[in-house]
Amino acid sequence: MIAAPREVFAPWRRAQRAVDRLAVEARPAPSVLRTKGFLRLDLAERVTDWFTGEPTASPEAVRHSYRALERDTRRLFEMVRRAPSLGGLGVRVQHVRNESHPYRGAAELCAELREHGSMTLTTFGMVALDESHLLLGGEEGGVVDQLRVVHDVLGHGALGLGFDLQSEFATWLQCRTLFSDDARGAAFCELLAPVTTYITTGEKPFVHPDLPPEELLAACEVEHR
Repeated sequence: MIAAPREVFAPWRRAQRAVDRLAVEARPAPSVLRTKGFLRLDLAERVTDWFTGEPTASPEAVRHSYRALERDTRRLFEMVRRAPSLGGLGVRVQHVRNESHPYRGAAELCAELREHGSMTLTTFGMVALDESHLLLGGEEGGVVDQLRVVHDVLGHGALGLGFDLQSEFATWLQCRTLFSDDARGAAFCELLAPVTTYITTGEKPFVHPDLPPEELLAACEVEHR
């Protein structure tokens, strides 16, 4: 039996309604994502093996997907930052230069988003600046930071889920529906594969631009209920 997410907090319902409007396809209901585990250990190991192995996609296909990811990310980030009076969430993002995480845990991040509509983003993420960021740009407040904000706000914050393996996978199942088909492979490489590898191995992975094989991407989808 697959354990349910361990870190579950109050959801940010206004952000969840935004996800409902923006999703390009159906997904499991938030109540299901918050209470049911989906990621089998063998599948987590497959993701890790692929991510730590040699690249599997052509450079042309990778660049195409990353360009689509950049377009989608900018669009979603604009909605996250846009004033509520204009249909956005009005999230305020503060950048700090710090090698440590700005929160003691996911509960603090989700509470700040839910109660104050704000969050702090450190300029040093879970992994060091790497080749994938050369495709997205590594400047402060750029696409990489915007993608992290979108993931935290419309994933963790909206669902009220933490950073354990099943919570991260549930967050992916929600966030993947916000990206176009062209962008989804790059989003998988940036959002799901690194954190799965980190949790399963305990080591911070080197992130390189790649696209998962179609069968692996399909294996990391579930029927919506």
